[in-house]
Amino acid sequence: MKRSLASLLLLLVTLFAAGQTVASAQPGNPPLSYLDGELLTKVKLAGLWEIPSGQMAQERSSDPRVQEVGRTLVSDHLMLDDVTNQLAAQYGHPLPQAPNDAQKSWLTEMASSTGARFDSVWAMRLRAAHGMIFPLIAQVRAETTDPEIRKYATTANTVVMKHMTILESTNNVDYATLAEPTPLMLNSDSDGTTMVVAVALLPLLVALAVFLLWFATRRRGRRAYQPVSRVDDEEDDDYGDSRRGHRRDDGKRNRLFVDKEYTR
Repeated sequence: MKRSLASLLLLLVTLFAAGQTVASAQPGNPPLSYLDGELLTKVKLAGLWEIPSGQMAQERSSDPRVQEVGRTLVSDHLMLDDVTNQLAAQYGHPLPQAPNDAQKSWLTEMASSTGARFDSVWAMRLRAAHGMIFPLIAQVRAETTDPEIRKYATTANTVVMKHMTILESTNNVDYATLAEPTPLMLNSDSDGTTMVVAVALLPLLVALAVFLLWFATRRRGRRAYQPVSRVDDEEDDDYGDSRRGHRRDDGKRNRLFVDKEYTR
């Protein structure tokens, strides 16, 4: 009896929790558009790697300005991360729980740098990343029909603009190279996972495959139409001469046999 009551109580609690989850995505919270959901995902990803990078600046840099900017990045992204999590739960939107391969690569690059090299890599990676998400924030802010997402985009826009400005204030940003694509490192993450950048190697692999296919086809064609060698011709001629010689010898023996028979 007690076991049945406990099972019934557990079932009721489960149904209540499920109802609360479903209610959060019911009318009053319309489904997110693709761009609205993409903004939540990208901001979440930004926090997953920028918080560790800000902590790294405080530990690895000897420049007080870099350390200060690192502290600001951590505190701002912790705040923005809370808002992102709340909105995602409200709309039932799934969020990533770990940085992507590119972000892991940048963290690895920072972790392997020291001194002025660290300050330069740190500022350039972060400033470039903020520049990449900035257009998406502006687009969502201009186009979304959801008042909650519009408010969120306004907050994100303020934070990203602030971060770009203070990163530039470290005097470690080279504007001439900001527009260049940021390459991935071969060792892509801080956990030691190896990532092969297949996209960069794909044209070379395709060209190699085409060459090997052409080479194999050419060899098969040469074998199919290979002419008879002179050695084979000479051997055939020798064989023909020997057969003609045998026929002449047989004719002589036949005539001798006839003559002997006649003389008898």
